[in-house]
Amino acid sequence: MSAVQKSETNAQDIELACQHYRAMRDNLRVQATAVNDCIEDIKRQYLPMLRTTLSCVADAETVLRDAVNASAPSMWARARTRIIHGVKVGWTKSRGKVTFDDESKVIERIRKLLPKDQVALLVRVRESVHKPGVYDLTAADLRRLGISIADDCDQVVVKDIESELDRALEKLLADITEADA
Repeated sequence: MSAVQKSETNAQDIELACQHYRAMRDNLRVQATAVNDCIEDIKRQYLPMLRTTLSCVADAETVLRDAVNASAPSMWARARTRIIHGVKVGWTKSRGKVTFDDESKVIERIRKLLPKDQVALLVRVRESVHKPGVYDLTAADLRRLGISIADDCDQVVVKDIESELDRALEKLLADITEADA
């Protein structure tokens, strides 16, 4: 026998481990709920102030836009934009909106009238195997098509059936990560 020997776990040991895991998850749920409740309280406390400030910012932007619109064109002849107090103001050319009536006819004309390297930039063609659909094929079809499923072995699964907590924790962790960045 080897120096390290793996002992068999019986059903009672697994049940005790599940009970402990459930208790730890319940404790985590209580803590996460408390944190979320605090966050919601803070949001409720500061939301009126944020709304007021947001309204003031929108009004200030309107005043600034009106001032630029009312300014003399000669003011913007040399430099179309300026940075004043960390705010870029002035005039810029908008990109406009691309419109056409029949996309297939436009694609046809692009292919006919433009060089191939330009066609590749303007026409998007994408073919790929839809991998989620492959899982529905039979083993015989997979072999015929030359497709194999890698790493499809048995593995231990431990998953709380109440995934709402997991989603809440993921959101909380994402918020914490954003705040740290």
